Amino acid sequence: MNSLRYRSSLQLNLEIPAQKATNNERRKAAVLACYKDGSLLLEARDNLKPARFTMHPADKFPWTEFIEKLLAAWKLSDYSDVPKAFKPVKQIPQFVIEGLPNEPVPQQLKILAALRSQGYFAPLVNPGK
Repeated sequence: MNSLRYRSSLQLNLEIPAQKATNNERRKAAVLACYKDGSLLLEARDNLKPARFTMHPADKFPWTEFIEKLLAAWKLSDYSDVPKAFKPVKQIPQFVIEGLPNEPVPQQLKILAALRSQGYFAPLVNPGK
């Protein structure tokens, strides 16, 4: 039973603030995909419609919460709920995992992009692919 409770805590469910992309409602959702243009495809975890929605770089995405949960999954090597775009294809250096939380969000995003360019994650695709 403990493993079920523990498992649910690792899910990368996020609180998405109310905004145009969410029909001006606060949503619970998980990232399904990240695309080259910076947009994100999310799947609702709150039984509201639409069940899937897209967020764009100008939208308010909870990067701090997402990166915290991503780091927890990486530390535990539990990639079951990690979006494909952020599943490591090779071991991420420990100093990166330990140092990432100390950086401001814009720098964290640059570090993630640098890791991708160095082959730690699969390349991003265009939306609709």
